[in-house]
Formats: sequence, C-alpha cells, structure tokens
Amino acid sequence: MTVHLSRRYVFFAAHRLHAPTLSDAENQALYGKCNNPNGHGHNYEVEVTVGGQVNPVTGRAVDLHLLDELCERQILAPFRYRNLNTEVEEFRHGNPTTENLATVVDVRLRSVWLNWFPAGGPKLEKIRIWETDRNICEVCP
Repeated sequence: MTVHLSRRYVFFAAHRLHAPTLSDAENQALYGKCNNPNGHGHNYEVEVTVGGQVNPVTGRAVDLHLLDELCERQILAPFRYRNLNTEVEEFRHGNPTTENLATVVDVRLRSVWLNWFPAGGPKLEKIRIWETDRNICEVCP
C-alpha cells in the first residue's frame, strides 16, 4: 500500500511581478501592488508530498533527514533571503509568479530525486506553495 507524507518548509524571499513585453500601465493593471518597482517580500511555505511503501523496519515511507537535506540544498538555501528576480537564475529572464516558482521547485527536486531516493524508493508526488494565505499553487505532474 502506498502512503503519502507531506513536509512543509518556509523561506522568505522578495520579488517583483513584471512582464517585460507589457507596458508599465498593463503591468500595473495586471499585477497591482506586486508590480512595485522596488519589489516586495513573502514568507513562502513549500509543501513537498512524497508517496511510498512503509518500511517494515523503520515504519517510515521516506527518510525525513534525507528529504530535509535535499530541500535545504535545492530550495531553501538558493531562495532564502533572495530577490528572486535578480538572484535566482531561473527568474533572471522570467516572471517569479507563484505558478512559476512552484514549477521551478518541482524541476529542481525532480532533477536530482533519484540521486537521493533510488528507484523503488519514495516518489515525489506533489509540490504546493503558499505565497499568501489566499494564493496557493500546486504542481502535480
């Protein structure tokens, strides 16, 4: 039987939502206060959901220490206290919306997942990101 376990992580980062192909007026109308030229910040919450079989010896479906280390290296350390627009490579030419951030987190984790959790181990099932209490994005490949 497959069980699912979710683990949450928090980081603070700043960003500005701005589409360079739109006019300043169009950006302001589309993004409102999120288009502030000086940017603004969020306490992002990332939820990583994995699925796997419960190990009969450990009683766990995933080694939480490994998951924590993976998320620290791939998500938290690269994004924590950063300006996403200027300090995170994936957003230097892209818009750091919640949707794009969730996709980047998913790609970053999947790109190294099998190095941390070999075939037959837990699988990355879902990424959820809370930008605010009202804005949540979910990636379920």
